[in-house]
Amino acid sequence: MEEKKTNFFKKIWTSIRDFEKYEEFAADKLTSAIKYILILTLIFVIIITVAYTFKFYNVINGVKEFVSQEIEEISLENGNLAISSKEPIIIENEKSIIPIVIIDTNKDIDTDKYLEKINLYDTGILILNDRVIISNNLLAQDESIYYSNIFTENLTNKEEFINLISGNNMIYTYMLFFVTIFVYMFIIHFASNIVDAVVLGALGYIFARIVKLRLRFKATFNIGIHALTLPIILNLIYIIVNTFTNFTISYFQWMYTTISYIYVAVAILMIKTEIINQKIQLMKLEKIQEKVANEDTIEEEPEEKKKEEKKEKQKEEKEKDNGEQPEGSNA
Repeated sequence: MEEKKTNFFKKIWTSIRDFEKYEEFAADKLTSAIKYILILTLIFVIIITVAYTFKFYNVINGVKEFVSQEIEEISLENGNLAISSKEPIIIENEKSIIPIVIIDTNKDIDTDKYLEKINLYDTGILILNDRVIISNNLLAQDESIYYSNIFTENLTNKEEFINLISGNNMIYTYMLFFVTIFVYMFIIHFASNIVDAVVLGALGYIFARIVKLRLRFKATFNIGIHALTLPIILNLIYIIVNTFTNFTISYFQWMYTTISYIYVAVAILMIKTEIINQKIQLMKLEKIQEKVANEDTIEEEPEEKKKEEKKEKQKEEKEKDNGEQPEGSNA
């Protein structure tokens, strides 16, 4: 049987608003469902990575402005950054895109202590002597970018440093940042979505048995994948808003999970309802066929009866004719 092709974005819209179509999703091939979540994750990660890259661009501009105004001397040699400041520089501004930036280029420092302070905020940057650490509560772990992987030239003064992080000189850095974040986030989110779909499929399988509906795990897994559509889109919107405004929603992850559970439960109940309706229609059809068959039998009976009566009458007349003799036969 040839698989019916559906526009991907139409399938997204259907997964969000049309529970009746989940019966078709349940019957889809496993490869079709995995392809759907793969493309959805790809779109999600591309948009998020673009947002993070733009945010990184703003951070670089902020560093350039800060160095220009606040730092007297700065140098970068053999991948090691040195700033003319004996004390760590801590910039805190809750209304900023980056609420906290800590700069400490001394070699013997307690990095974990700084990260604990940064983790009090949704986003923060720690600038060390050999690398920059970007922390965000939406990332599974902090992202480290080493100077040696970006800068190949040695810088001996502030002007050279500012020129290096300005204009076209940073295009390669932004591209490297984009690719690094994209690959990392795609692996994390795709694996996470597959795990979520497996969990939803298992719970859906159990729930189907509870409501006395026999569904294979493949069917409930497919349902689980499409049930993740709305939560993934809401998560995308939330990450973008959080990235540029630092707006947070408490227990958002609980809401994310609850929505997907509701979708699976409602989809299974809709499938059960549809099957019950089909059985009712089948029973009605059988009754109608039985009624029609009975009416045909009733119509046939009088015809048969008339034929029998006619045969009996002809038989009686024949016997009567054989029993009578003419009056003059003995004369």
